[in-house]
Amino acid sequence: MPYYAEPEAGDLREALEEIVRAWPGVITKKMFGAPSYAVGGTLFAVVVTGGIILTRLSEEEKASLRKDPEADYFTGHGRVIQKWVKIAIQDPADLGRYLTFIEASYRAARERPE
Repeated sequence: MPYYAEPEAGDLREALEEIVRAWPGVITKKMFGAPSYAVGGTLFAVVVTGGIILTRLSEEEKASLRKDPEADYFTGHGRVIQKWVKIAIQDPADLGRYLTFIEASYRAARERPE
């Protein structure tokens, strides 16, 4: 099963892109068949059907975000990836609730040593 389907997640993709396009150095590419966002060559977010995945959060940020019932570690092909947190988002208007975490993932990717 693919991680991303444009008919179901296109509105969420567009909403996230409206936010991150204004940030310096952000590039958009496809990874795992899904729209993905990186800065300085480091992935910080992925849009999937039903939500977004943040890839560069600190342990404290992940713990804080996972207190939200819509957030948990990403599971891919039956494996739990504890480095990544998936936030279930059905309504793109809900992205604002998670902006602090999206920005944190972006900053961590941008500040990553080369």
